[in-house]
Amino acid sequence: MISYIIRRLLGIAVTIIFLSLGTFALSRTVPGGPWMKNAEIPMSDKEVAAFKEKYGLDKPFFVQYGIWFWNAIRLDFGRPFTAPELTVTQLIFKQLPYSITIGGLAACLAIFIGVILGMIGAARSNSTLDNVIVSYSVVVGTIPSFVLGFLLAYFLAAKLHWLPAGGWGGPRNWVLPVIAYGIPYTGGVALWTRQCLLEAMTSDYVRTAYAKGVKERMVMAKHVLRNALIPMITSFLPMFPGMMTGSIFIERVFGLPGLGQYFVQSSSNRDYPLVLGITMFWAILIALTYLLTDILYGVIDPRVRLTEKRS
Repeated sequence: MISYIIRRLLGIAVTIIFLSLGTFALSRTVPGGPWMKNAEIPMSDKEVAAFKEKYGLDKPFFVQYGIWFWNAIRLDFGRPFTAPELTVTQLIFKQLPYSITIGGLAACLAIFIGVILGMIGAARSNSTLDNVIVSYSVVVGTIPSFVLGFLLAYFLAAKLHWLPAGGWGGPRNWVLPVIAYGIPYTGGVALWTRQCLLEAMTSDYVRTAYAKGVKERMVMAKHVLRNALIPMITSFLPMFPGMMTGSIFIERVFGLPGLGQYFVQSSSNRDYPLVLGITMFWAILIALTYLLTDILYGVIDPRVRLTEKRS
C-alpha cells in the first residue's frame, strides 16, 4: 500500500506540473491584461512597461514559468495584482473558511438526504414511493442552485422574514445558501445510491446469503452496504473539494465573501498570480481527495489491496 501511495503521489506531481504549465500558458496567451483600458485601474504606456518589469512579464515565457514554478514549490504564488497587500496564499486561506463552511455543510446535507432517499428507493424498488423518489431526483437535479437561491431568498427572507436574505453572520445566515447549494445535489446522490444498492442486492453473493438463511438485516449490513460503499465513495468524496472551493452563483446571490467570487474576478481582471494560485490549490485538493478515495477502498474491501499486490 505504501508503494502504491508513493506512485500515486508521483503521478499527482506530474499531473500538477502539466496542469500548471497549461494554465500558465493560457493565462499569458489570452488577449489583454490587467493594464487594459477597460480594466479597473487603466494605465499609461509607461506604467504598463513598469508594471511588466515589476512582475517579470517582460521576460521570455519559459523564464517566467521557471521563476513562478520555483516559487510555487515553496508555496509562494506571488501577490495578486488587485490586492498586493496580501500574498496569493494568504488571500486563499483568508477567504477559504467562508467557502468551506457553506460548501461543506451543503455537501453533508446533499449526501445525508440523498443517501436516505436512495436507500428507501432501493428497498421499495418499482413501488409508488420509489417512483416518487426517482421523479424528485430528476426534477431537483435540473434546478440551478442560483434559481433555487433566488426563490428561497424571495419567499423565506423577503416575504416571510424567517431568515436573513444574505450576508455573513451567524448560523441563521448560512441556512438559505446551504439549502440552495445542497438540495440540487440530492437528486444525483439519491439516484446513484439507489443504483449502487440495487446492483449489490441482485448479486450472486446476496442470493447465496439469503439461501443460507442469513437474516435480511445482516445481509444488508454485511454484503449489500459494504459492497455498495465503494462506488458510492467514488462519487461522493470528490463532491467536498468541489463544493468547498466556492460557488460563484451562491456567493453572488447571498453576498458571501467566498473563494468562488475571487476566482471569477481574478479571471476577468487577468490577475495571473491569483488565477494560477486558486487553480493549483483546487487541483491539488481534488487529486488528494481521489488518493484518499483509493486508500479507503482498501479499508472497506481488503480484496482491493490484494489485487494491487498481485498486479
